[in-house]
Parts: sequence; structure tokens; C-alpha cells
Amino acid sequence: MAMELLERLDRHAASAGGQVAYGEVGGAGRQLSYAELAGLSRGMAAHLHAGDVVMVCLPNRIEYPVAFLGALRAGCAVFPVSADTTDAELVTLARQANASAIIGTQRACAALAGVVSVAITPEEVLSHPDHAVESAGGDLLLCSSGTTGRPKIVVRDARSLDAVSANMVKGVGFGPDDRVLAVVPLCHSYGLEHGLLAPVWAGSGVRLCAGLDMNGVMAELTGGGVTMFPAVPSVYEMMCQQGGDRRPTSLRKTYAAGAPLPASVYEAFEAKFGVRIGQLYGATEVGSVAFADPDSAHFDARSVGRAFDGVVLKVVDPTNRQEVPTGSEGEVLIAAPSMFRGYLNQAEPATSDGFFATGDLGRVDEFGNLRITGRLKLLVDVGGLKVNVLEVEELLSRHPSVAEAAVIGMPVTQTVSRLKAVVTARDPARPPVVEELRHFLRERLTGYKVPRVIEVVPSLPRSASGKVLRRLLETP
Repeated sequence: MAMELLERLDRHAASAGGQVAYGEVGGAGRQLSYAELAGLSRGMAAHLHAGDVVMVCLPNRIEYPVAFLGALRAGCAVFPVSADTTDAELVTLARQANASAIIGTQRACAALAGVVSVAITPEEVLSHPDHAVESAGGDLLLCSSGTTGRPKIVVRDARSLDAVSANMVKGVGFGPDDRVLAVVPLCHSYGLEHGLLAPVWAGSGVRLCAGLDMNGVMAELTGGGVTMFPAVPSVYEMMCQQGGDRRPTSLRKTYAAGAPLPASVYEAFEAKFGVRIGQLYGATEVGSVAFADPDSAHFDARSVGRAFDGVVLKVVDPTNRQEVPTGSEGEVLIAAPSMFRGYLNQAEPATSDGFFATGDLGRVDEFGNLRITGRLKLLVDVGGLKVNVLEVEELLSRHPSVAEAAVIGMPVTQTVSRLKAVVTARDPARPPVVEELRHFLRERLTGYKVPRVIEVVPSLPRSASGKVLRRLLETP
């Protein structure tokens, strides 16, 4: 399926080829023009095969957009994964997605030796010369935290990516004169859409941050000509605490997603920097679907905004699935032109009557502003990244000294949570050793999924029906 995203990239390369598309914050300050980005992505596409699943495991560097767009051009299914993913997780994900190629770090390529047939390192990404290829357009695979069992893999097609790109450009306001500071990793739906899809659609420039260096971030915001800054709430909280006194000079759009934005952080940021933070709402399955723009009429700082064009937000009673009156709380359902096709290797319907059930609780006011009030899903937000606690519990329970485990969120600040695991001993005479458990998890899980606190208890509190009472685990 032909992608308008790729056609727009080629048009930018033809009409404004010298314009900087991507540059790196810090280091050697490497950058790519739109002409170079288009040419290198065509060169990359020539080395891939349509229909293959290609994992992309890279940090926020200029190789990333080349690899991603090149795989799309080739008609591949692109599967972004975090550059911090452990070797064991890489192997599991590659097999789950039936991946045949990886474009990744030296470590990631070595980890998948013998699992995939093609491995392309960062040095090779920028070495393939321009090549005449027909842009096919492919699928996007993304890990979703899920609510039960292991995380699912979401499948979104070219139609979905074009739709969400167009909606973000119109709804958020990306333009060719904008400069986006991308601190959210491009391997995540939020980072990918706002650091790659929307900017390329609009012809914006992007400054890539491979890590969260607060000095570098503040330098970009106060003197780097940055106009758009999508981030997670914990970044804004850090800026309030560590960001110095200089105010951004050219910033016009600042917004948060990935976790709730506390009112105190919003107020502190506005007081310190003179900038109001908007909020964005979406899901891995459908992408960004709503935006609270501080410059719009009826802006509500407590809401995640109003729906983009073609998006329908419906709030229903979780018990009977009937729509509730305006202002009433219920589960949020989404119908959008960017709707995903389903979950990989799962035959059951992923939607009902064209709507995706988010698992979020919320209410919509008379102006169409959606306010999120809670969650039905069993997920914990760790710095804007979602952790399925059942995945961690399952892994802990596989340790030979652990009988059972429960994992909960442990608030550290208003925007930052960490994980706490409570385990019981398989043999009370030989209880689990906490450091052994932590080492066991670190070998198998990405760092943010490893519980900060691990406690060993005689038994887990349960209800009469046998359900673990997680609220009783919140205190020692």
C-alpha cells in the first residue's frame, strides 16, 4: 500500500532538500537534510525484502529515521524496540514477531545472531547509497503493555500511520518552520508519532536526544530555536527542579502524554518558565487521538483535550457497556481512522462495533474535553513507560526460590513511580535472596521493569475468593 508519508518525504526532498530534517543534541552534532534522509532511506530499502518483519533497535540518533523509513519503503513490517531491551527479551520478541532482520546496535545484532537472517549495524545504515526503489509502505508493529499475560504486539498498517500523521499535524499544529525536540524514545508510540511521523509529514526539523541530559535539553529550549516540545510529565517535573532560571525563547507548543500530568507540576512549570503545558491522549493501538491545546477556546488544563478530526470518544458504563450522560464517568472507548488492525498472532476481535476499549476511566464535558479519572487496566506507569505487572510477576514466579509474587506501583514523587515486588518462599527454610532476584530480573527485563523494592513475606493477603489484595501490599 502506497504511503502518503513517504510521498511527502520525497516532496520535501525535492522542494526543500537542503533543509535539516534531523540533528543530534550533543556529541558530534551530526545531522541529515531532507534530501539525505530520502536518499538514504531509499538505499536502505534496497537491502530489505517486502513482507519481512524488521526489528529496529536503536537510540534516538540520525540512523533511526533512516532505518524506520527505509523499512517502510521496502514494504516491511517495522518493529521498533527499545535500545535498552535485554538480549533475552530481544530473542523472545524476535521469535514472537517472526522477525527476519534487525537494524540495531552492535549488541542487539549479536544477540539475534542465528535468530534473524539479516543484521544491519548503525555504521551500515548510513552507508547505502541512494537507489531507485518503488515506495511500498508497510506495517508498524508495537509492543502494548496489555492487561493480562505477556505484552501483545499491535499491528498498525500504512493507512493508520498516514491518518495519525495528518491528524497530529492539523490538531497539534506541526509545520515546516517548526523545530521539534525529541526526548521521548522513537521506539515508543508517543515518541515515534511526535518525533518522526508528524514532523516528516509536515517537513519539520527534529533535534534528537539519545538520553535525558537536562543541561542539553535546557540549552536546546533556551537557545536552540526549538518550537515544539513533547515530553512525559516526569521531564517537566525535573525541569522545575533542575532546569535553572532561563526561559525558553521560541517555544510555542509544549505538551505531555504517557502519564497523568499533576496540577502542581503544570502550575510550577508555568510559574517558572511562563509556558502552559498541553496534554495529549492516545493509545498504542490507535495512536494520538486528542489534544488539549493551551491556545484553544475552552482549554481545560486538567483534561487531555478534544478529539482530532474523525475520532469518536465514547464513555460507557463498564458494567453494561451503555453510553453514559455528558459529564458522567465511565470507560473510554475510541473509534479513529488510525485504528489498528489487531494483535499479532491473535484471532479474536480487538474492537467491538468499531470501538477500542482503552481500559481508562474518564468523563467528557459539554465542550468535548476528555478528563481521565482512573484506570481499569492493571498497569503501572514508570516515568511515562507502561509496565504490565503480570509480566514481572510471571517471571519472578519462575525463580526456583519463589512460590508466588505480586507487583504494585510505588509512588516516589507526583510524576514518578517505581515498582515494588512482594514474594513468598517456595521453601520457608531457604527464603529468596533479594539481590539474587534482582540479578535474575535484570538479565531478562529492561531496566525500568525491574522492581526497585523487593520484599519477602510469609504469604500474600487474599480475599475470600483467593484474589490477591494488592492494596494491602502498599505498605510494608
